[in-house]
Amino acid sequence: MTTVSLTIGSIKLASPVILAPMAGVTNVAFRTLCREQELAKTGTVSGLYVCEMITARALVEGNEKTRHMTTFGPDEHPRSLQFYTTDPEYTYKAARMVADNNLADHIDMNFGCPVPKVTRRGGGSALPYKRRLFGNIVAAAVKAVAGTGIPITVKFRIGIDDDHHTHLDAGRIAAAEGAAAVALHARTAA
Repeated sequence: MTTVSLTIGSIKLASPVILAPMAGVTNVAFRTLCREQELAKTGTVSGLYVCEMITARALVEGNEKTRHMTTFGPDEHPRSLQFYTTDPEYTYKAARMVADNNLADHIDMNFGCPVPKVTRRGGGSALPYKRRLFGNIVAAAVKAVAGTGIPITVKFRIGIDDDHHTHLDAGRIAAAEGAAAVALHARTAA
């Protein structure tokens, strides 16, 4: 039997399985249950378990609910969190805060959320269409964690709709700005 592993920057996982962040679902209790199930069934905890998506600006501004969402169990390693962001300055500050306060071992950037309340504000799956802003946000996160070993990954969709595909540019831009990996949700926001 061949074992498949996954390396994301400085993080080496024995399994390529990643529990995707789900709003209102992937809190510390749910992630703990998933890890317990993996351990019971396989004898190891080898994948990556990402916490709920948090807003970079709310983290920087000290929002109590957001801070609570960044809670990890004592046995959770690597600790992975996902940012929703539309602003390079807040992205930089939030990623720097994660690094300075040892809040996580990995940061994933969410550019795939299709929810209208997110896309109406220019975020989520709408943001890669604004290529320069997209690149500036990824660059800000990478710069904020430079030298810390915290990898930045980027998740995006094929595009907004069938007439507006952005995935190829988004992948190239993310790689050029220093993202350790990209993930494609292979559907459009529509």
